[in-house]
Amino acid sequence: MPRSPRALVAAISITAVVLLLGYEYLLTFPGHSTLWSLPRFHFYVITPTLLALAVSAVAVGWTGIRLRDMNVLMLALAILSLNGFFLIHGLSTPGFIIADQYHLAGVASQIAMTTCAMWIFLSTLSSDNPLIRYVSKHRRSIVVGWVTVIVLMNIAALLDPGISEFIPIDLEPLNIVMAVLTVFLYLWAAGRYYQQYRLVKFPLHAAIVFGSVLLAITECVMVTTMMWTLAWWLYHFILAVSALMLLYGIIAQYRSNLSITETSRQAIPYQPLGSLRIGISSSMRNLIAATETKDEYTAGHNYRVAMYGLQLATAMNLDPERLRALTRGGLIHDVGKIRVPGEILNKPGKLTAEERVVIEQHPAIGYEMCKYTGFMTEELSVIRHHHEKWDGTGYPDKLKGTEISLLARILAIADVYDALTSRRSYREPWPHERAMQVIVEGSGTHFDPECVSAFVRLCDRGEFVVLQSAEPPLSRLLGDSDLHANL
Repeated sequence: MPRSPRALVAAISITAVVLLLGYEYLLTFPGHSTLWSLPRFHFYVITPTLLALAVSAVAVGWTGIRLRDMNVLMLALAILSLNGFFLIHGLSTPGFIIADQYHLAGVASQIAMTTCAMWIFLSTLSSDNPLIRYVSKHRRSIVVGWVTVIVLMNIAALLDPGISEFIPIDLEPLNIVMAVLTVFLYLWAAGRYYQQYRLVKFPLHAAIVFGSVLLAITECVMVTTMMWTLAWWLYHFILAVSALMLLYGIIAQYRSNLSITETSRQAIPYQPLGSLRIGISSSMRNLIAATETKDEYTAGHNYRVAMYGLQLATAMNLDPERLRALTRGGLIHDVGKIRVPGEILNKPGKLTAEERVVIEQHPAIGYEMCKYTGFMTEELSVIRHHHEKWDGTGYPDKLKGTEISLLARILAIADVYDALTSRRSYREPWPHERAMQVIVEGSGTHFDPECVSAFVRLCDRGEFVVLQSAEPPLSRLLGDSDLHANL
């Protein structure tokens, strides 16, 4: 996969030109209209391939749920739609399971292309979009429901091939509208993901850009060729490459998926959690590393804050799903500092009012960076609101009381505690007792009183474990494929 936006554009442009010129050549090739009828190959090779890709997409979808990554989940549903509905196309190969049903094959192909485009388009929306928030909240039911719909449509098509006659998408102007809409959605998604790739350079984004352009070309070829001609076979080839490109993007994004695994009773001795896995992709690790390199204070801070928040949240009996969200958000809560000038971040002294305004933008900057990278709303609330205060005097949104999410209120305590007990360029670290005094005094003004009470109880029981301020940077800790959070 190209490593820079310019290289990506060059690779896509060359590929598109080659494919379109090849398509034009096939249309003028002597005997181009000859029927290259290979039904056995179409049925025995293409059909199992489509089935395998559809099953892989289901597995990827559950991975997206486990990783709490909406981009991966949406992309999995797109791949499932593409291959699941195209499976009807393969199973309806004339002369095998059913009699000649060219209409069914054509309808299934168009439905596959359009529904795939719709899911990819939806994945371009930010995680705070109401529709995406709904999908996020009901993601398990949606995956199960969509798989069920595709399976039932395959069964219905085999039992009653004539059912496709009720879907007249092969008639003008409906077929033209469907084709234009499908191409538009693919190209729109390619443009949006390219903008994101320029910012964060995630391989997943590059793969979606490449795959979406190929799928747009596939749609154009598919609707302008006659079945069994050479050009018709070309669109099958482009389709396969497109699906594999999208799957590759997910694999490249998470091939070195790094996790913090909490399995030790020693970590949180008062409430063993079994196995709590928090996935962080290698791409996100690179962002964290870039942040820690720019801000000396942030090195180790992200990790400690996430672990302190995890201890407090566990003491407050939050469920494992919210613990994962809190920890993932905590690990990257200061990622917005990557856009703050280094001379402000590392200034050895008090900031001016103007500098304070700049640095107070980092939660909003981090939020904007992450809302298009698959993070769910719970993680985004931690990133954006960990500097909000209970009395409404925090930043960036001046939220008050329970307007601030519980996860952000918990992390606010962890963030301040680590800031007070860590070495800064202008002071030595404070002892635990002094930091606790500040937190207790901030109850009802800076902090949620219930969270403060839970934190005090946790410490009074002797169950709160303080990490050393010399803890290695998170980027180095995540260098191990499986890190045990030894709190």
